[in-house]
Order: sequence, then structure tokens, then C-alpha cells
Amino acid sequence: MDHYEEAASQVVDVFASEGISLTDRLVADVGCGDGIMDLGVLHKARPRTLVGFDLNLTDTEYLRRQARQEGVDDSDWAGLRFERSGVGRLPAEDGAFDFAFSWSAFEHISRPIEVLREIHRILSPEGAFFLQLWPFYFSAKGSHLWEWFPEDHHHLQRAESEIVGELEGSDLKSADWTKMMSREFQHLNRITVEELQRSMLAAGFAVRRVELMTSPVRLTPELGRYSWLDLGIGGIKLIATPG
Repeated sequence: MDHYEEAASQVVDVFASEGISLTDRLVADVGCGDGIMDLGVLHKARPRTLVGFDLNLTDTEYLRRQARQEGVDDSDWAGLRFERSGVGRLPAEDGAFDFAFSWSAFEHISRPIEVLREIHRILSPEGAFFLQLWPFYFSAKGSHLWEWFPEDHHHLQRAESEIVGELEGSDLKSADWTKMMSREFQHLNRITVEELQRSMLAAGFAVRRVELMTSPVRLTPELGRYSWLDLGIGGIKLIATPG
């Protein structure tokens, strides 16, 4: 369970590297998905309250089954809850949280500046926000379709319609999962590192720490028209505070 163990540990560790403990604090996760990462953060950091926000309300019964299958204690949920968010609105009061994080969600968010402004709004003035984004669209795995297309940058070298047609004609996964992944691929926001930086500033954040995740790129004639930075930067981790 990578998200329960590894991803949750990274969230806790990155905050700790800035002298921040989540223990007994009010914490928000924006774009929480299935919630397994939140369960990991709850067990590792013991926040007083951890609220996972997502457009689709997290299925807690599915989460409990998933936890049991992986041997994770599903009885210890004190302080953990999930709420449905709007496209550009988080259902929380101003300054309601000490800290917030978002893990592999911002490449899917259609209105990143609006959501960043909402995160800024719900944070206390002394709060901090940890953002992890992986993968950026123009990077090697940016399509999110590596199970179907393992070759790097395949989505930049073929027409989108061709990729979608081949994906939806595949029987590698269930029809529902394939359809969902096709929809996600077609609606990725294609944000770049530079655009993310501008969005953070526009939302009123001061970025305090940046870690870029990079990898070598084998350039082909088809990739020659893209920025080397966009091709080579797969992801980012950053800590920001309300400006």
C-alpha cells in the first residue's frame, strides 16, 4: 500500500523537515481520492482532526475493506472524516486548519488558482501547505496511462484521438476503470512548473521550499518542439505559507 505507507510518510517527513509537527493539529487533504493516504497520515502523525476533501465523496466502506485486505487497522479513525468539495470551493470556514496538503491531485484540478485560493483561505495565517504534483503532463509519464502505454512521452508523440481509441478498445482492465482513465487523460489540466509557480503567487502563497523531481529524456524529432524543462521535470514537492 504505497499511499498508506510511503506517500503518507513523505507528507509527515516533509512537514517535519520544516520543523512542523502535525500531531494534535487541524489538517486538511485537498484531493484525497480513496482516503487510504489520509488513514496513513492519521496513524503516523496523530493530528487532532484530518479532513479529506474531494469532488467525489470518499467511500468509507470501500476504504475499510481496502485497509482490511492490506492488514491495516481500520478501527482507529478518531479525528478522520471526509467531505465533498466543489470545483472551486472547499466547505470550511476561513482559517479553519493549521496545515493542508495535496498529493498527486493538482494535475487533475480544472481551476488550480481558485482551489489554491481556497486552500489559502482555510489556512490559519501561521499555517503551511504541502503540495506534491506528479506527474506533470509534459513529462515522461504525464498521461497517467503507463499500464497501457509503458513508453515514455507516448502521449506527446501520438494524436490524442488515437490514444483514446486504443485505450478504450483494450481489455487490460475492467471497462469501468478503462473508461474512467480515458476520461481523466482527456481532462488533465496540462499545467507546467512555470504555470504552477504563477498560480501559487496569484493565490497569495509564499513558497518556502521546492524540490523538483527530474529524469533523463531521450529526445526524438516529435519531442523537439517541447520545452526541455517541461519534458524533464516529472514532478514537484513544495512547502508554502500564506503570504
